Amino acid sequence: MKKTKLTMLALAGAFFMASCGENKKENTLEDGAMPMQNEMHMADTDEHDMDNMGGNLDDGQTGEVEFSNDAVGSAYQHYLHIKTALVNTNAEEAQNGGKMLVETLNEVENNAQALEAAKTIANSQEVNEQRTAFEDLSMAMEAMLKGSVKSGEVYKQYCPMAFDGKGAYWLSSSEEIRNPYYGDKMLKCGRVEDTISGS
Repeated sequence: MKKTKLTMLALAGAFFMASCGENKKENTLEDGAMPMQNEMHMADTDEHDMDNMGGNLDDGQTGEVEFSNDAVGSAYQHYLHIKTALVNTNAEEAQNGGKMLVETLNEVENNAQALEAAKTIANSQEVNEQRTAFEDLSMAMEAMLKGSVKSGEVYKQYCPMAFDGKGAYWLSSSEEIRNPYYGDKMLKCGRVEDTISGS
């Protein structure tokens, strides 16, 4: 009787382990099918309807950031809108944020690289294409924000696995990682590399 119970327990355990292994294999294949899932983060403003994004994955605690140039501050809010959309893998909302950013960047000097990337995002309905442009946008926004932050902190964050291991940066008002390049696939993959703050 004891042997039968032990055998049954062993079989149940083996079945459980095998089924977990199968799930892991399925998840690995599923994750591998989409190598790049991006997300975006945005601060709550009247211009951005974050409630319509459904379950917002970009839920990190954000700090207040003030800018010496209002147009740059507005551009940063639209950038965060795009970031949050990409974090949520929401191409339509990223496109909306891109359109608003294009309008705002027309009021900002030395914006050619940011404007080009914002136009790509605004004109695309494909999230991976938007994520690729978002990398360029992030670099351009970093240059734009340096010297413009009056108070608060903007965190420069980095995912070493983005774009097949090439790595990519993004900016955030939260120290917590919410990865716009992978979304829910690797939501918290990344680290803070630098901080842009007021002098």
